[in-house]
Amino acid sequence: MTRNVRGLLAVTVIALALSARPARAADPPQRKAITTRTLQISVAPEPRFALQYRFETSYLDQEAGNAAFLYQTAVGQMMQTNSGDQAIDRDTLSQWYREPIESLPLEKVRRAIARFKQSFRLLETAICRQRCTWEYPIRRESVPYVSPLLNEYRTLSRLIAIKAKLEMHDGDMDAALKTIRMGISLARDVGAGPNYIQHLVGLGMAAGTVRQLEGWIQRPNAPNLYWALTTLPRPLVDVRPAVQTESQCLLAEMPELRRLEDSVLSNAQVLDLWTRAASWAGYGDDRPGNVLDKSRNLATAMAQYPRAKAALLEQGYPVERVEAWPALYVIVVDQYHQFRAIRDLTFKWTYVPYAQARGGLKQGNVAISDVWKYSQGSTLSNPFVTSLPAVERIAFLDARLARDVAMLRCVEAIRMYAADHGGKLPASLADVTAVPVPEDPIHGRAFRYEVHGKSAVLEGPVPPDGGARDGLRYEITLR
Repeated sequence: MTRNVRGLLAVTVIALALSARPARAADPPQRKAITTRTLQISVAPEPRFALQYRFETSYLDQEAGNAAFLYQTAVGQMMQTNSGDQAIDRDTLSQWYREPIESLPLEKVRRAIARFKQSFRLLETAICRQRCTWEYPIRRESVPYVSPLLNEYRTLSRLIAIKAKLEMHDGDMDAALKTIRMGISLARDVGAGPNYIQHLVGLGMAAGTVRQLEGWIQRPNAPNLYWALTTLPRPLVDVRPAVQTESQCLLAEMPELRRLEDSVLSNAQVLDLWTRAASWAGYGDDRPGNVLDKSRNLATAMAQYPRAKAALLEQGYPVERVEAWPALYVIVVDQYHQFRAIRDLTFKWTYVPYAQARGGLKQGNVAISDVWKYSQGSTLSNPFVTSLPAVERIAFLDARLARDVAMLRCVEAIRMYAADHGGKLPASLADVTAVPVPEDPIHGRAFRYEVHGKSAVLEGPVPPDGGARDGLRYEITLR
C-alpha cells in the first residue's frame, strides 16, 4: 500500500469517523463558529462507593488471552448477520447512530440490534482478555500492514452505540454502562494498533462511544460518572504503537538505509534507491514531476550537491573522503541525515502533552514543507522526507478526544456540586472543590465557563487554526 493510498484512507477516516455537528446559526456573529450541544442535566451526587462505576474490566474479571482474535470473530459474525434482505444499509445505520433516540422508529431499531447478539456476546468475552496484540506481519512483510476489516470495526462500534442509546432510553442504566464499557474497550484496543490509519479508526470509535455519555448525563437519576471518567487511561487510545511503527516504516521497507554508510554507492545505485523511495511514498510513473523525469529531477538533485557537501564537512566528515565519493552518494547521505533529523523533530513531540507540543509539532510540518519549497516539488529533493505522515493533525485528534472526556468530567463535577448546594450551579469552576476540575488538554488552561441564570456555558474553544468541529461548547440547563 503506497503512502498516498494510506494518506487518502486517513483523510477518509477523519472525515467519517470523527465528524461533528456544525455550529448553530444562533451563534453570535462575532464569535468563531463552534460545535454546540445542549445538555439538560439533573443533580447527581458522588456515588456512595466512588469507584462503583468503571469503564474498564475489573482485575478479577480478566482472563488470560489475546482479545484481537475475538474482536475479529465478532466482526466476522456481524458481517454475516448483516447480510441478506435484513441488512442495515450504511445510510440507515448512520441515521440511527447520529439522531436522538426519540426520533427513531424504536421497534424497528430494537429488532435490528437484537440480531447482533452473538457479536455482542463475543465482545463481552473479548474485553475480559488481559491483552490485545495485533499480530500483523509488519516486520516480515516490511510495510505497515493495514487490516481490511477496519471499516467493519467502525460499523460494529456504531451498533454498540445504538444499543447503549436504546438501553438508556429504557432506563436500564446498568446495561447501558456495560455496553458503553464494551464500546470504549473495543475502541481503545483497535486504536492501539501499529499504524496511524488503525489508530485514527480507534479514535473515531472512541469519540462516538464517549459521545453517548451525553445521553447518560441527561437521563433523570443517572448516576454520576465523574470517577468512572477519571479512571480512564490517559491517553484513552494509546498512540505509541503507531508512532513506533510509523517512525520506522521507511527503514522497514528499505533496510539498506540503515547500512547506507557501510559502503559507497554508485550513482546508478543511488538512482535506484531514490526511485524505490519515491515510488513507496506514492510518486510513481503516472504523476507529474515523478522520479523518472530525470532531466528535471537530476538537475534538482545536483543543485543540492554544494549544500550537501558543506553539511557533511560541517559534521566532521574528512574533506578527502567526501570529495572522493560520487556526487549522488554525497547527496543521498545528506538526505538521509536530513530525513532522520526531520523525522525525530516531528515524532518526538508526540510524547509530550499536546498543549506543550503544539509549537514543536508545527515545526515538524514546516520542516517537511520547506523540503518541497526548496525543490519546487521534485521528489528527488528528498524522497525519504516525503514519506513522513501528518503527525500534527493526528496529535490534535488525540487531544480532542482527551478534551471531550475532560469536558464530561467537568459536567459531572458540576452535577456533583449542584447536589451538594441545593440544586444550584457553581458560579465558577473554581467553586467546585470536592473533586479536581480538569483543564482543557488542547489549550493547557481552564475551560471557559459562564453562568446565565439557571443555565451555564462550558466551552473548549476552537484553536487559532482550527474549524468548528475542533471546538466544543455545552449549553447546560439544570432540570
